[in-house]
Amino acid sequence: MSSPARSFADFASPELAPYLRNVWLGAPCDDAALIPLTSLSEHRPALLDAMTARYGGDAALHARALLSQWSKYYFGLAAPAGVAAARLLGCPLDMAPERTRLVLKQGMPAALHFHADALQEPDADPARRYASLVAHLDDVIGMIGSMTKIAPRVLWSNAGNLLDYLLANCPSRSSHGEIDANWLFRSTDDNPLRTPLRDAKPRSALLPDPFRARRVCCVRYEIPGETQLCATCPLLLTMRDEQLALQDAIR
Repeated sequence: MSSPARSFADFASPELAPYLRNVWLGAPCDDAALIPLTSLSEHRPALLDAMTARYGGDAALHARALLSQWSKYYFGLAAPAGVAAARLLGCPLDMAPERTRLVLKQGMPAALHFHADALQEPDADPARRYASLVAHLDDVIGMIGSMTKIAPRVLWSNAGNLLDYLLANCPSRSSHGEIDANWLFRSTDDNPLRTPLRDAKPRSALLPDPFRARRVCCVRYEIPGETQLCATCPLLLTMRDEQLALQDAIR
């Protein structure tokens, strides 16, 4: 990866550019901070240190919830890149972990570098445009799963929640918009991204109706002191009014 790096934000719409400032095609001139993405599991202690610094908890007792939160930061780099390539440029992006480098700063994912020639030729088929993104997510979820005992569906839900937001807020330059969402979130048993969010009927008037709820909780509540749930957490649907009144998600 010797070509000069180019920020992925250069290709993106104003809506997506802020998510892509630290995603690159090519490596920086000084690549000392880069690690091969395939070595991610070797950095488990640094990842857990980063999360305990932010959320508290105990790395030994709460690794499942802590690494679930770490995955959100990582997906915040990888998912916008795959969406920008497939949705805005209409191109597949080669996201193979063996050709991808990550910058970790104190355990946090700070930048992501794809190979300089990672952008492929335009393709109208969403299955081909998004195949590498889905495979990339699968590989990274496998790496995180090797660090702690966590159901893959929790991590897929973290990725799906973000992808749902990106597709809803990233305008397409072609007719790909609805086609992309229909393919990514198709309701088939073999699709780990199937229906990541659903519109639910809340039992409390404190929640909007319909309430947009994740299919699977991210288990952040397992970290001591983390009492505030995500705005789309399905557990909000199970709470009594007095419990909901303490949640920022309803404000």
